[in-house]
Amino acid sequence: MPKMVLLPKLTMALGGYIRETVVPYNNNEVEAFPHRNVIVGNPTGEPIKIDVPAYDKEWVERHRELGLIVVPVRVEDDFVGLFNMVREKVNRYSIKNKQ
Repeated sequence: MPKMVLLPKLTMALGGYIRETVVPYNNNEVEAFPHRNVIVGNPTGEPIKIDVPAYDKEWVERHRELGLIVVPVRVEDDFVGLFNMVREKVNRYSIKNKQ
């Protein structure tokens, strides 16, 4: 599976890295990714490799286990508000660990 490096203290949206359709798969072969976008923040001091594109609903939990802040975004959610929230959590974690 392809990977992308999420640099330390970085927050990004993966909207362009989500498999949105199930074509060319058969109906029962694969499920569509359940989120419109995913916001990912790396609060650690180390770069972390993430799987792209996001294919399945287990993607979120797999990446949380790596120490990332992962927030799925639905159509009705306030994207900018969620993005700012994740960025603030990353910044707070960074300041807390410097002290």
